[in-house]
Amino acid sequence: MQKKGLIKERVSEGNKKLDALITVLFFLGLILLLWEIFIYRRTIIELKIPLLIWLIPGIFLTPLLYDKFNKIDGMRAHWILHYVAHTCLTGAFLLFGFMALNFYVADDYSIHKQFEIIRKGSLPGPKGHRDERKPYVEIDYNGLEKQLVFKHSETEKIDSAKFVNLTVRKGLWGYDILDQYDVK
Repeated sequence: MQKKGLIKERVSEGNKKLDALITVLFFLGLILLLWEIFIYRRTIIELKIPLLIWLIPGIFLTPLLYDKFNKIDGMRAHWILHYVAHTCLTGAFLLFGFMALNFYVADDYSIHKQFEIIRKGSLPGPKGHRDERKPYVEIDYNGLEKQLVFKHSETEKIDSAKFVNLTVRKGLWGYDILDQYDVK
């Protein structure tokens, strides 16, 4: 049976239970990615590190498991779909594990730091509230640009601020965690 698009032909009857498990794990991976974004915003880390942890597993697993994955759902799918599946399954779980361990197993000892604001801006507010933009500031955190987002109600305070006061802790893997931040 021929199909148009990325799925081409049926290769077996498949394994419905394993296919359902993979589907559930895929969506769980997407939820973990959303949670990881929250953790990323509070972690001082170069973006390329989380991106590599998330994207690299799919590069290795796609060719290794291509035939096995096709037999699970019974359809021969394009390799791009396999890459997306491995990225959202394995990559998302590995990335969340890395970032969550750094974030939740951080030192108890806090350090207070102050940085000059190098840039200011605003992000769109929630849908339906376009006039409630969220202000942000960017700082140079020891050579790494970090964006700090504030509540809409703090817009006037952000507009007149020149410095940011941070309270940070050292994460498990050595990446600093933002406990609190405010402008001065």
